Amino acid sequence: MYLKKLHIKRFRNFDDTEIAFQDGINIIIGPNNSGKSNLLKVINLLDNISENEGSVHDFNKNDLHKDLQKYKTEPPSVEIYYYIQHSLDLNGFDDGILRFKNFIVYNEDGNVLTDDGNYLISAIVLLKYELDPKFLNDYREEMKNKDNLKDFLLSLEKLISKFSWNYYNTTSHQSIKKNEVQSIFNIDYIPADRNTDGLLPHTQKYVKKRLDKYEGKIDLRSNITQLLGVNFAEITDEMKTLIEIDQGRVGIKNGNNSLTPSFVYDSSFERYFQYIFQDTTLGYEMPMKNNGLGYNNLVQIYNIIAFKINNDYNLLLIEEPEAHLHPAMQYKLFRYLSDLKQADEISKQQESGEKQDSTNIDNGRVIKNQIFVTTHSPNITAAANIDDMISLKYYRNFKVNEHKVVSDNLKNKYAKEKYVNSKAHLAKFLDVTRSDMLFAYKVILVEGLAEKMLMSAFASKCGIDYEIEANHISVVEVGGINFKHFLPLFLETNIRVLCFRDCDFKYFNDEDKFNELSMYQKHLISMKPVAEEFLNSENILVKTQKHLGSTFENELFLDNFTNFDVVKTLLKYVTPESLHPFIQALEMSIEEWNENLDQISNAKTRKKISSFIEPYINHYNSTDDEETKVNIEKLFFANLFLSYAENKKGDLALNILSKNTLEDSDADPHYIIDDLIVPEYIREGLEWLKK
Repeated sequence: MYLKKLHIKRFRNFDDTEIAFQDGINIIIGPNNSGKSNLLKVINLLDNISENEGSVHDFNKNDLHKDLQKYKTEPPSVEIYYYIQHSLDLNGFDDGILRFKNFIVYNEDGNVLTDDGNYLISAIVLLKYELDPKFLNDYREEMKNKDNLKDFLLSLEKLISKFSWNYYNTTSHQSIKKNEVQSIFNIDYIPADRNTDGLLPHTQKYVKKRLDKYEGKIDLRSNITQLLGVNFAEITDEMKTLIEIDQGRVGIKNGNNSLTPSFVYDSSFERYFQYIFQDTTLGYEMPMKNNGLGYNNLVQIYNIIAFKINNDYNLLLIEEPEAHLHPAMQYKLFRYLSDLKQADEISKQQESGEKQDSTNIDNGRVIKNQIFVTTHSPNITAAANIDDMISLKYYRNFKVNEHKVVSDNLKNKYAKEKYVNSKAHLAKFLDVTRSDMLFAYKVILVEGLAEKMLMSAFASKCGIDYEIEANHISVVEVGGINFKHFLPLFLETNIRVLCFRDCDFKYFNDEDKFNELSMYQKHLISMKPVAEEFLNSENILVKTQKHLGSTFENELFLDNFTNFDVVKTLLKYVTPESLHPFIQALEMSIEEWNENLDQISNAKTRKKISSFIEPYINHYNSTDDEETKVNIEKLFFANLFLSYAENKKGDLALNILSKNTLEDSDADPHYIIDDLIVPEYIREGLEWLKK
């Protein structure tokens, strides 16, 4: 039995959201305030409404604002639909159906569903937070003059005690008793604010359960009472003497009754259970509170998992397990959770007679049914299975007064056969760095390291009023042609994805002859940077070079060619030092460079420059068109720069972002990024992303 789906209406930041789950691990990801913690709260409500009285803040306030006039006469409500599915085992006793018998949903013919000969039984539990109908007139009287949200909420606060959580059967619409719902699942919620104070009460319940088995077998209380009597006999004898003197005079002693002092042990043993941390080498002990937050966090999570009273039909909710944990510990904890679920699957297969390897079963410990984990940790998502991830995003569109949480099961994103290879690629390359995009509101995909490192500075230069890192915008280097593997993640979402893709124009044909530059525009028109389905998606934009550049590096050089100080400095960043005096002494002229090649002191560098310049100077001299000459000259220097930068893109970006001098060595050091012109295609993309 497992929780198959939730349909949440008007609860906190959820307006009207459906979220599908799987019978296994469900990893809930997304940016801050996207609804992850609220989702765990909703699941926990199925078992624990007695601990949650409800408040004004449980209502969706965007909904209240939008329909304020309606709510002046019609009280707001929260509705949560829990869809439960259970595969009935006909080979033995199965109490699953008894747990939700009052919520079963039948087919039109009155039967339950079947799947490969097994009965799949579905149930729907409706939980509502609503006003008691007896107070409807009072509500309307209170709200009739409340014409703004602030006054409305103040009045709602006065009436909140008249609201309550109630369970319903969705077919008969009859109210169902709380205890009949709370027996469906055993829910354990491990919140983010874990501390050592929560350890002992949880474990003591488990200890008490185990101690009950010893009742009647070992008379510990009698033995302890006897031991106390022997050790404290001096005290009881002294008290007995005093009592013997006075009890007759007072009237306590009357006939057959007499007061006798004694030590009697009559207490619960579980209250004496404690955790003790002991140094395994030196043997000394220390209190838990003296441990680090991360270590105690790990102990707390394990404590709740390991000492569960009832493991049947369990829902385990863990909020941000990465809190205070080192990345390596995050990975280890997640693998432990995964192995528990895998052990459960192996256990089920063994029970059904299937032969399976049980090496992953950890001393028989299994977690039956579902585990829900919310996380912000790219370390966890990098180690997790893509199929286990559910993305939540909270969207606001003030133009149409729309506010909603959208759920996205990543398993469904790659379900199509054409995405099989993309899914395999993503599973391999979704490392800690790239996993960051799973938590972003907007994403920039780039080919190389230099673009990734410079993007924040470019955004600032473009006058865009946000910092990339501060506004949940993830810049991800995907490498080469790998955009197609990442983009399915963002189809049918509102997440804006900006792709900077190199156009990779070839300047020379197969015979090493210089291509006509008029072919450049034809190439841009004909090229397909990504598949049509991505290009047709409104939330995906692909930008590429447009000023004769074939990559980011040479387009950057070309767009800054009018500032010789800048381009000379860029050349110095990537070329050997032996070439720097040559660069400094000459103008950015292909003719001047060609005529003075013998001034390059290093023979290897001279040979490279001579070989590189030859096809450009030949084409330069063969044309009389001045515009073509200018473009060929610019392309020579830009592509020479690219040839040197190819293997040192990270160093290039660091130099651009560092404080350096330009051509004049006597000038005050400053940031070259201040003098750079942002390539136009990048500027256009960033401005689109801002919208």
